[in-house]
Amino acid sequence: MTSFSLILSGAYVDQELAIEFGRIPPSFLPIGVTRLYETQIKALSKLGSVYLTLPEDFHIPHYDMQRLEELGAIIVRVPSDLSLGNSIIYALNYIETSAETLRLLHGDTLVEGLDLEQVDALAVHHESDDYAWASVSVQKDNTVSDLQAIQLEATPPQPQHIICGYFCFSKSRHLVRALTRTGGSFIKGIALYAKEHTLKAIYPEKWYDFGHLQTYFRSRRSVTTQRAFNSLYIDDRIVRKSSDDHKKMHDEAAWLQNVPADIKPFTARLLDTSENSYTIEYEYAPTLSELFVFSSIGKATWESILESCFEFLSICQKHSTPEIKGNDILKRLAIDKTYDRITQYSKATEFDINHPLTLNGKKLPSLRQIADEMISNIDLSSVRNASIMHGDFCLSNILYNSRARRICTIDPRGYIPVTGSSIFGDIRYDFAKLWHSFGGLYDLIIAGHYLFEAETPYNFSISFPSGPHHEWVQADFLHRLPNNINKTEVNSLTVLLFVSMLPLHADRPDRQKAFIANAARLYQLI
Repeated sequence: MTSFSLILSGAYVDQELAIEFGRIPPSFLPIGVTRLYETQIKALSKLGSVYLTLPEDFHIPHYDMQRLEELGAIIVRVPSDLSLGNSIIYALNYIETSAETLRLLHGDTLVEGLDLEQVDALAVHHESDDYAWASVSVQKDNTVSDLQAIQLEATPPQPQHIICGYFCFSKSRHLVRALTRTGGSFIKGIALYAKEHTLKAIYPEKWYDFGHLQTYFRSRRSVTTQRAFNSLYIDDRIVRKSSDDHKKMHDEAAWLQNVPADIKPFTARLLDTSENSYTIEYEYAPTLSELFVFSSIGKATWESILESCFEFLSICQKHSTPEIKGNDILKRLAIDKTYDRITQYSKATEFDINHPLTLNGKKLPSLRQIADEMISNIDLSSVRNASIMHGDFCLSNILYNSRARRICTIDPRGYIPVTGSSIFGDIRYDFAKLWHSFGGLYDLIIAGHYLFEAETPYNFSISFPSGPHHEWVQADFLHRLPNNINKTEVNSLTVLLFVSMLPLHADRPDRQKAFIANAARLYQLI
């Protein structure tokens, strides 16, 4: 039996989600370092062709267009103001296929543990919340009836089976006829179809609803928990981080506990500590990495984000101590570590760090010479008092609360080589870590949003599909740099960060090559 699938993402997310992520279709919502459509398409593609509806006026970013082609999805453009039922009619009239069996999946939905082979079926769930939009009655033989919109004000509330966004119809043309006869009403159309074809209820093991702000963060948390390493436990209240490295856990927790009161509003709330773990409150907020890579939020929101980042760094700078020298700490973190790491990388891969490089046809020094030059740009001679330093102030460790218009930092370093546990360091390192993400585009590399080609290990090219916000976010960052922070030093430290990360990504040689090429690109800009 031939079949095809249609993912319904032809309208934009609601206003609550648009405030967080911009005006995007639901299938383009971020989940970690991917978009929702990745998982949806992979789940359905084994059953036949997959079509994805998108609004007519939605601009698909270059990377996403490539990725959708790689996944084999066929894009169907629909007017975004159509009702759901009329959008389906429009798409099915556009699609040219001889397949009769149709699977529908709402663009804001993931379901797991379903028998996708069963036809004339719809997925239902026993639980609901105030966002659920339709219910059915389920008979003893699993036949469904009485499809209707949920009346939230109904008193007393009745136990209901909730429709949760996946459907399979054996006769797609009959569905079009039913939807047309009911004026494009999706629920009434399915009810009419069910009078001609018996529909059965099927129950997913997991149902993730990303369609509303509350359900999005709850579902994202559940998916994240499922994919997280054993070192993380996450529920709807807490995140517990554990490790066999007891000292690392102690130092991170100590940083969160010991920073001054005026910094705590910018940090995760520490709830508990033990010998090998610590617990923080779970934050229902996106990371800046998700926003920078996947969102289409506007300039005003990014200005608010940058303002909060720089406010945090400014407060950190105000808390200094003459007992610790910041330049000594920076030498340990950025310079000694760089030489150790590139030597380690060279031994592991036989990459000659003394061989000249060529980027985009232009000859450059060797990786070792680039590191030497970048180090020479950093002033380590003048004595600087250490100030409070997060130590890993990158976009994936920064959440943004749009209601409070304030960032929240997680996963601080909490220690300095030789010195040990400390909340202090050189603030230049934090500025460089942030620029490593914004200007160095680290998060785009992690998400695979780059183009890399190599003729030899030392002759390569790299480019990035530019998002509409990247350039002016970078310009705004540089404009906000305080007078006591040297732009050349920040740029040079950023290059060194990419170089020093090489052995840490030994499981991804493709990423290591991109890091080298990107370090060369940033060196060229300096």
